[in-house]
Amino acid sequence: MKQGIRVLLADDEKEFVLNMATILKGRGFDVSVTFDGYEAVQALKFGQVFDVVVMDLRMPGMDGLTAMKEIKRLSPDTEVIMLTGHGSLSTGIQAMREGAYDYLMKPYDMEDLVEKIKEAREAEAIRRHPVLWPRKLVGQIALCPFRRLRPQDTLFTAVKMMSRARGEEVVEEAYVLDEEDRLRGVVTKRALVEEARKTFLGRSLTWQDLQGNPELLPKKTAAEVMQRYWFAAAPNAYLTDVANQMIVHNVRFMPVVRAGRMLGIIRLQDILQYVEEEAE
Repeated sequence: MKQGIRVLLADDEKEFVLNMATILKGRGFDVSVTFDGYEAVQALKFGQVFDVVVMDLRMPGMDGLTAMKEIKRLSPDTEVIMLTGHGSLSTGIQAMREGAYDYLMKPYDMEDLVEKIKEAREAEAIRRHPVLWPRKLVGQIALCPFRRLRPQDTLFTAVKMMSRARGEEVVEEAYVLDEEDRLRGVVTKRALVEEARKTFLGRSLTWQDLQGNPELLPKKTAAEVMQRYWFAAAPNAYLTDVANQMIVHNVRFMPVVRAGRMLGIIRLQDILQYVEEEAE
């Protein structure tokens, strides 16, 4: 019988982590649970093996960042996904710089977590069999596909575009392009939730609420809520330079543009993987 992905959950919110474990077990994952960073580290010290650790960044005693460093020392091939509901993008990016595979902000879509775990497991397998040639330029990494919006598209269209079926990659933002595929801005899940909350003051709306009830959104266009994008990567840019820009700007994805047209996006986690391999 094929063994499921071995996952360790570490979070001091006991009811939350036990519920999460139940859901993941129902999806076929082999799940273990701990309630703080120290317990998570001890599990690996006593010989347990995990493909992926999902851990809260802020926990009493040993925090998630400290525990992650120790976990990576004990088991370099184990990927770590950080959960944080207490900070900005910078806290998650700091975790990635320290060795985390990726992070998710609480509250998050459970389907997003499921797909992140699967992606992390695939990254672990790739790391065991690395590519045989170096990659130094943005254009040498396969550019990820992106979700395209037009300025006149409605927010309903944006919700539909960022919703996905099980097994599809997690989508956090959609890019707004004009008719000539020139980048005008980006619409994020967070921006859509904030628009709904402004319309229904006092309601604690989530992304899941919008997916089930897109009519909660105001009748605005993508152009009215998009955030401007003032930086992008060129295909001939060096990976290290682009990684530094992404860290400075606290972003995980960067558009790749050539001659004014958007070609795709590049992910910080992919760059860090290649930079790390080159350093080794």
